[in-house]
Amino acid sequence: MAFHKINDPARLHALIDAILLIETDADLDELLSLIIETASRLVGARYGALGVIDSTGESLVRFITFGLDPEERAKIGPEPHGHGLLGEIIRERKTVRLDDLAEDPRSSGFPLNHPPMRRFLGVPVATSDGHIFGNLYLTDPMDGEVFSEEDEQLTEAFGRAAGLVIDQEMLRSNMRELTLAEERERLARDLHDTVIQRLFGVGLALQTSLPKIDDEVVRERINNVLDELDATIHEIRTTIFEIDQDRLSGVKFEERVKTLSAEIETRLGVLADVEVKPGINDMLNSQCAQQCVQALREILSNVVRHSHATAVNVRVGTVGDLIEIVVSDNGVGFTPNVGSGRGVRNLTSRARELGGNCTIKSKIDGGTTVRWTALRKV
Repeated sequence: MAFHKINDPARLHALIDAILLIETDADLDELLSLIIETASRLVGARYGALGVIDSTGESLVRFITFGLDPEERAKIGPEPHGHGLLGEIIRERKTVRLDDLAEDPRSSGFPLNHPPMRRFLGVPVATSDGHIFGNLYLTDPMDGEVFSEEDEQLTEAFGRAAGLVIDQEMLRSNMRELTLAEERERLARDLHDTVIQRLFGVGLALQTSLPKIDDEVVRERINNVLDELDATIHEIRTTIFEIDQDRLSGVKFEERVKTLSAEIETRLGVLADVEVKPGINDMLNSQCAQQCVQALREILSNVVRHSHATAVNVRVGTVGDLIEIVVSDNGVGFTPNVGSGRGVRNLTSRARELGGNCTIKSKIDGGTTVRWTALRKV
């Protein structure tokens, strides 16, 4: 941890206290906010930010700030993606300390409504395997002085400690997800092997009893029960289909699309024709891919729950900077915007949050087409 480079006992104690402060069981979001707040206070910085680097290692996927209230943050506009000096630090993977930001040729300036900043200290945060998780960005010491060499050493030591703590939390999170995934898989297996089989057995027993019943009222009641059993079995199969998709989180986007579409055929009997643009895995970042899979799953779930379709057509491609998902079915259709359920509202709001849109064309007995888009690098 290179504590030996820090000669001031008070600052060494402050570093140790800071490291102990972030040794917590907080979830990752809380932990990241705590890390940047602690780093800023450690060197007396007025402002701080923790930029999380995406899976490509080329740009920022998250930007957690300290020193700005929500209103100030909102006025600045969209989060930075790693251009200018921030991008240079991502590429160089090393500490940068500047006495005056404006004099550095790599600095691209600040957006409108951004508070003025002069002093700068940027330090990588690496996990135990050497992977650069992100960078600490600190500006403007409260005393008005420049960042010192000891400030740099303190922040570097803290950054290494923070990387280890992030590593531990990610490991805990992965273990929790693994346990949850195993429990979901067990639930899906039990639903399929036990519950559905029992419902089939009950339905079969009722069907074999029908010819022996002369009372029309009783026969009608039994037929209604059989219809309810069929609907319940369909709902359970849909639930199993949705649970199964959670086991595919580590699979490439194209494979997830094909597997997701194939599942509604094997599990639910809806024929699926799928076309995915070649090389699409390399056109999306991980966040966009995950959002697209969730959107497609919701669209297909709506198809099997409500459309009574026997076939569905899935097309995934790109239009400019957008990824485009188009799903058409041959179902019973509906009147768009009349009594639209939560699923439709979720699809629309998710698309708009990602810089895209969701349009639905449908008519009674004429099938439905859903077109869902999002920016490919959100």
